[in-house]
Formats: sequence, C-alpha cells, structure tokens
Amino acid sequence: MKRVLVIVVTYNGLRWLDRCLGSVAGDGRSEMAMTVDLFVVDNDSTDGSADYVQAHFPKAKLVRSAENLGFSKANNLGMQYALDHGYDYVYLLNQDAWLESGAMEKLVAAAEASQEYAVLSPLQMTDGYKDVDRLFKKDRTPPAAHWLVRVDAIRKVGLFNETLFPFYGQDDNWCHRARYHGYKIGIVPEARAVHDRAQRSEDKDRVIFRNYYTGSLVRLANPNIPVWISFLYIIVFTLVKTVKYFSFRPLGYFVSICKKLPELVSLQDLSKKDYGNSRHT
Repeated sequence: MKRVLVIVVTYNGLRWLDRCLGSVAGDGRSEMAMTVDLFVVDNDSTDGSADYVQAHFPKAKLVRSAENLGFSKANNLGMQYALDHGYDYVYLLNQDAWLESGAMEKLVAAAEASQEYAVLSPLQMTDGYKDVDRLFKKDRTPPAAHWLVRVDAIRKVGLFNETLFPFYGQDDNWCHRARYHGYKIGIVPEARAVHDRAQRSEDKDRVIFRNYYTGSLVRLANPNIPVWISFLYIIVFTLVKTVKYFSFRPLGYFVSICKKLPELVSLQDLSKKDYGNSRHT
C-alpha cells in the first residue's frame, strides 16, 4: 500500500481551497493500492483560509503558523512529516492549483514503474484547459505547483533550502541537486492538472527580483556546474537584464550576489552530500 502525503501551503487562498483540496481529499483512498492524506500549512492567512480547512476538510492535518513562513519552510514541515511517518511520496500542490480526476493514480503508477525519477509532474494547464501553463511551457523544470516527489529522493537530496530560496527558486535548486545525485525529473502527459494564475501579473521590480536575482542564485548554487563558469555567465546575464529592464536594479543585485559567493560555494558542497536518513533542512 503506497502512501502519499499531499502538502498544500495556504496564504489568503480561500477562493481556491474547495477545488484545490477537494481534488485530492475524497475519502483518503484510491482505486489502486494507495492512500492519500492532506497536510496543510497556513501561513497566517487573514481571509479565514485556516478555519475553512478545519471546517470543510477535518481529516487534513492542519498547521496554523503565527507568521508567514514562506514557501520553502512551510513545505519543509510537510516533507519532514512525511519522512518521519513512513510515506512513500509527497505531492506538492499550490493553493491555486488542482488535479484532474485520476491524475494522482497515473502519477504514482508512473513513479512506481520508473524509480529513477525523483519528481514527476502532470501536464499543467491554465484554468479552463485553454493552454499549457506559461512557466510549465517555458521552463525545463516543471513548476512545483504540481510535484509528485519520491520520499527516498528527499532522504538523499535533502529538503528545500530555506535561507537562499524562501519564496522562489527552491524548485529549480532542488532539481539541480536531485540530478547531481543521479535522479531524473519528468512529466506524465496523461495526467492533467490546473494551475490558475493566467490573469495575474507582476510589477517590474518583482520580476527582476525573481528572474534575475533569484535566477542567478539558482545558477550559482547548481552543483552540476563549477561556480566560476556560472559566475562568468552571471556577468553577461547582468548586462543583458540591465538593458532589457532599462533599470540599474540588476547591478545592485549583482553586488549582493558577489557577497553571497562564499555561501554559494558552501551550498554546492552541501548539495553533493547524501543525507541518508538524517534529519535535515
């Protein structure tokens, strides 16, 4: 009997919770030999999200945080719970995302058949199934809005890095680490799911922070590429983004990145460590 822990981090996401949690809750069982449990971490929502989960999904394990822990730390609570309680898989599910019926079974079946994969993702669509999610279509690594993760891989690779990647970049960083340890990252196109963010936009400063600053840290922390090679790329990347965004903000971030180089070198070394069964963050 395979056990899956679905981890959902909520923050003022009340409008999505019924579809999100409802797509995986059911009665906690599946037609295949599998049980599915819910683990919800509420990041101090002010819209009643935590109360809604408690009232409508009483079987879910609910953690009410007194502060916004961010994406990495909140998900780490769930992944550590899975490590401590004998789960075979975790499923990272964004609050603004939900699974199509049968998708979980297809993902677990694929994972059981191909155990070299640390992460398997369904085909992530926009709401209404009009198109493939824009970041899913663009990135080599499927966004962590929908991730089935092998718990044995978490034991080897470790949890998300909470210090450098509290809100963004942790998914790419974790996949780089997993690939270093010989795992693959894949997509199961027969399994379909939704990520409902098509109508949202970001201001320029936030885009620069996520795309340039966090993206640079992710590249420099990649244990598969020597730091000096990545740093040469970042120099060019800085000039390109300064021109593209018509802003000096990337240059300011570049100074911060240079100050973090010793930490990034250490992180590369830590990323190469096989954590085994030890407790870690």
